[in-house]
Amino acid sequence: MGYEEALRLIEEAAETGATELDLSYQSLTELPPELFELNNLTELDLNDNQLSSLPPELGQLSNLTLLDLRYNQLSSLPSSIAQLSDLTWLDLGLNELSSPPPELFQLKNLTTLGLSDNQLIKLPPELFQLNKLEKLNLSGNQLTSLPPQIVQLPKLKGLWFRGNPLVSPPIEIAIQGIKAIREYFAEVEGETREVAEVKVILVGEGASGKTSLTRCLHGEQFNPHEATTHGIRIKRWKLSNIGQSVRGNFWDFGGQEIMHATHQFFLSRNALYILVLDGRRDERTEYWLRYIETFGGRSPVLVVLNKYDINPSFDLNRPFLLEKYPFIVGFHRTSCLTGEGIEPFRQALLEELDNVPLSRNRWPAAWFRAKERLEQMNEPRISYEKFEGILADAGVKGESTRNVLAAFLHDLGIVIHFDTFELKDHHVLDPKWVTGAVYKIINAPRIAEAKGLLRLDKLEQILHWQEGDEYRYWPADHVYIIELMKQFELCYELPDKQVLIPQLLGVSEPAFAFDYSRALRFELRYEDFLPPSVMPRFIVKRHQEIAENLRWRSGVVLQHPQLDARAVVRADNEARRIHIAVTGKERKVFLALIWLTFRELHTGFEGLKVSERIPLPDQPAISVDYQTLLNNLEQGVERFVPEGTNKAYSVQELLAGVHFDDPSEGERMLALATADSKTEREKMQEMLRRYERRVKNNESSTERANKLFTLEPSIFGVGLNLNALFDELLRRHKK
Repeated sequence: MGYEEALRLIEEAAETGATELDLSYQSLTELPPELFELNNLTELDLNDNQLSSLPPELGQLSNLTLLDLRYNQLSSLPSSIAQLSDLTWLDLGLNELSSPPPELFQLKNLTTLGLSDNQLIKLPPELFQLNKLEKLNLSGNQLTSLPPQIVQLPKLKGLWFRGNPLVSPPIEIAIQGIKAIREYFAEVEGETREVAEVKVILVGEGASGKTSLTRCLHGEQFNPHEATTHGIRIKRWKLSNIGQSVRGNFWDFGGQEIMHATHQFFLSRNALYILVLDGRRDERTEYWLRYIETFGGRSPVLVVLNKYDINPSFDLNRPFLLEKYPFIVGFHRTSCLTGEGIEPFRQALLEELDNVPLSRNRWPAAWFRAKERLEQMNEPRISYEKFEGILADAGVKGESTRNVLAAFLHDLGIVIHFDTFELKDHHVLDPKWVTGAVYKIINAPRIAEAKGLLRLDKLEQILHWQEGDEYRYWPADHVYIIELMKQFELCYELPDKQVLIPQLLGVSEPAFAFDYSRALRFELRYEDFLPPSVMPRFIVKRHQEIAENLRWRSGVVLQHPQLDARAVVRADNEARRIHIAVTGKERKVFLALIWLTFRELHTGFEGLKVSERIPLPDQPAISVDYQTLLNNLEQGVERFVPEGTNKAYSVQELLAGVHFDDPSEGERMLALATADSKTEREKMQEMLRRYERRVKNNESSTERANKLFTLEPSIFGVGLNLNALFDELLRRHKK
């Protein structure tokens, strides 16, 4: 490879009259002069070399239609490139361009242009005179705005912007493509303006001082008898500094353990988090940081070591935490009693508010009009049609822009909007209205005494308005609130107009018979964090299989209605593990269903690290990572000694405990079951419908179980009917 190899390839092309030449990966720092004598060339690949400049002779290759210059060190182009008038495909990605070279604007036949991963900070309007452009890749630059002229490219279909700090249009619009961008600019009336508004979320243990801290930030007097927050308190304050003003929508989350599984539905990714730690106690610092990471993505976090006046020696291993959680943007000591550290923290907060991406977005006037009209409404919830009508009347008419604005308003805490839910009949305009109802239900003494059972005819008593209540909940609201809780997977319906809230189940495990000696075992081990909602939501998803009402707060016994299979699923929250044991003839199929349900749950948690493990048959306290076994199998390792033992085990035999014969087919089916695409979901729904028609034909349980192993695709190597395998998972998911 290198210059000599390039010469050889050029000579070969000259002899054969080739029209295509590949000089990629040759580590060239300059191009051989002989290259420019190849007048027949139409395609030239110079990808992945070390070129810092190109000679003017490049213009002699006048027949070129494709030129690949990716992965070089180019900061400019020779003016002679304008002579390549037939060029239709040009990629300059991964170079050092600070602006598109002016010579590009003369290449009027370009249909594909790549400028990704350069140093572009601005796009000149002339770029959009390339009227034949169909694909434009601008990913990985430093663009903060796009000229409106981009919508004038009549043939542009493919547009890539990921990795740019765009604020106009917002990146959430840009990544949807040219159609959404056209809608955005169609709604821009004159100048856009910054949002200058951020959702601020305070989390931490109960009584850590979150409410007192927000009051002090607002200049209010410290109240040593501040009432404990149950649920969420929401306040909107404008914070001002020299030359800037930002409105913060402060969401103060109660720290009670029972509420943690509920909070996740109101957390946002475009927000600023404040983790408040109580200096008087040993705090679960990493629990909360993983909690924020899982539900808030990579949102910035300010860590507050509160109540400094009581315990001035309280501190954290800051370098360790910064390395492990790089989204931490600062540590601050405060005392609400003495006021120490409050002002420096206020200044740090203001600076970070300005750094949250959503606060820098530039919105058209129509978006602000829609936001103001929604904020001025007195109704706590409105129909989806009315919501869209308000946006349309304000001038927000494009479907893509309406969806993005709804998501932004959710992130700002102005409305509750769940586009992934089927419950689209209403939009909640006042988040406190819905959170207040949910928390009243979760904290109702009568439901706690009934171990999570709620009679729907008792809702009126639970949500009854009392003196001092901010909201009234009318009977028509009750159905909506319960449906919303079902969508949150906080509860499920029972006969006789009852619902059950699993996180309020009794703590003690009931007595039941189960033959563990013959059980197929499986284990889920959560590396850093077992989200508190995982087990309650699993119980909701598979509630129709619960055997003899055997359910408790951290576990459940399941009996599949069409399979000869029974399972016990237990969560060990302290050890961050979930144990699964399954018995019966079709135990492997039932395990697959349970396994798929957990995988589906895990996809909703960002960065969740879960090890799927197979316990050793003769030492179930010791388990082996499932993926490690698959890797050993692929590498031809027949036997190995698991950590914690001094005995060699067969890889095949360990996998046989959960597999049939073909693990690769099983993995394919698992991927299918968790597919997000509409097409795959439609395919699976059709499979479900066919299976349900067979069930309605009064087939016996044995007949239905037998059909599992004869039809259509195979899973783990056996002719397993996919329709039946995923019936329960899909039915729960679509409810």
